[in-house]
Order: sequence, then structure tokens, then C-alpha cells
Amino acid sequence: MNFQIQILRYYFSFLSTIFPKYASLKAFNLFQKVKNKSIRDREKDFYKIAKHFKVSSNRADILCYDLSPENKKLVFLLHGWESNAGSLSKIAFSLSKNNYRVISFDLPGHANYKSNYTNIYECKEAFKLVLKFINPKEPFNVIAHSFGSAVTTYALSKEKYIIDHMIFLTSPNYMLDIFKDFKNLIKLSDTSFFLLINMAQKVLNREIKDLNIEEEINSISFSKLLLIHDQHDKVIPFENSKSIALKNPTKTKLIKHQNIGHYKMLWNDNVIENILKFLKKGK
Repeated sequence: MNFQIQILRYYFSFLSTIFPKYASLKAFNLFQKVKNKSIRDREKDFYKIAKHFKVSSNRADILCYDLSPENKKLVFLLHGWESNAGSLSKIAFSLSKNNYRVISFDLPGHANYKSNYTNIYECKEAFKLVLKFINPKEPFNVIAHSFGSAVTTYALSKEKYIIDHMIFLTSPNYMLDIFKDFKNLIKLSDTSFFLLINMAQKVLNREIKDLNIEEEINSISFSKLLLIHDQHDKVIPFENSKSIALKNPTKTKLIKHQNIGHYKMLWNDNVIENILKFLKKGK
């Protein structure tokens, strides 16, 4: 355990005992903070090559990217937490070479935005605005990584769009588990955690206990879902994708990999081969 985590634990353990309401507010702010906004060198080519455009939002304009707009087969790419559109650049370039048009965007609070705070509600609303701007008339595909898989699910739930293939490169499942992990990480008291959940529910306008991917995807019109996950993923446990696949066996395929990591998988040739094969053949 690093020193910073130890300090946070002492801080929140003490604060949530003495001032539980204030501790819950501080914890909720921390939960929404994007701590790493850096763009790695190998991610920068995507920003240089893709066409840049913006979609208007009530907050900051959404920073969007269009790769190979001349191609007709459409794929939306969504990156994960504390990442950026360029993190999917190897996948994007491979799609472009295979005659796909790629639309991607930086999630609010990430990469080049001034703010470094966001949440799943703000991110899913951003995706909905991008979809409205592009206004696809034909079925399209979505590839999402990690947190982006949850954003995709809640953005497309109960919407009119028809999705051909969805591909989740790791996925969380039960949102309550994410909050519980956060509670345990910072040693938040039960009282402060209860207040934190109430704040989150007001922002999301949903009961946290009801938010899970394995059931929510049934509110999306899609033909097939591919889940790709490292069996030993240290960020999001493999059991999340396994549970989603078991709950939806007829429309879902799960590919289990070994030692491709959580972020490194985005640059893995076998993963890209899995993606292209699934998009072409649905298996």
C-alpha cells in the first residue's frame, strides 16, 4: 500500500467518525476526480491524424475525433477512466484499414478538458450528444474499454438506436460494488457511505443498487456483444465479464485472455484480431 493511500485512510477514517456529512462530501468529490490526465507518446498520433470536431454541451464542448470519414461502416470508440481517445489508437487505425469509420471522443474531465471532475452520468450524456450530432441512420458498432463499457450501456439503454455489434474490452458490472470498493479503499464509515450513496443517486437519478450491466444491456437494441477480459485483470476482476456473459448467453460471447493486462490489452494484436473477426463474422 502506498503512502498516499495510507494518508487518505487516516484522513477519512477520522473525518467520517467526527463529521460524517462533510466526509461524505469530500469522498464524493474524490470519487469523481480524474487524477491522471496525461496523454502518452504512443497515443498522440491519433490526435494528429483524426479530424477534430466539437459537440456543444451545457458544460464544456465535447472534444471529438473522426477517423476515415469516407468509410461507411461506423464504429464508436469509448475510452476508460483516466484515459483518452488516443488510448484506443491502435484499434482505431486497424479499423480504419479495414474500411471502418471511427468516431471517438474524450470523456468529460479527461485529457484536454480544463476540468478534472466527472461522473458516469455526465459521460453518458456526452455520448448521447455525440450520437445525436452524428445521427446514424444505419445500425452501427461500439467498442468500449473499462469505464467506457458502463458509459456505453447507460447511454444506449432505452434509446432508439440499433447497434450491430458491441465490444466491451473489460467491463464493470454492479455499480454498488464499485462504491463499496471505494469505501473500503479510503476507510469511510458506514454513515458517511450511506450519505455518499444518497448524493450519487441524486446525480444519477437512479438507485445505485439497481445499476448493473448484466441487466441493463437488455434495454439496448443490439445483435451481439463480445466481452474480452484478462483472467487476472487487477483493475476490474474477470468475474464481472463472466457474470454478464452468463446472464445473457444467447447474444454474448466471452473471450478470456491471459497476461494482456487492463491497459496493455488495447495494444495487443490478438485482441485486435478478436475485434475484427467479431465485427466481420459476429463470432
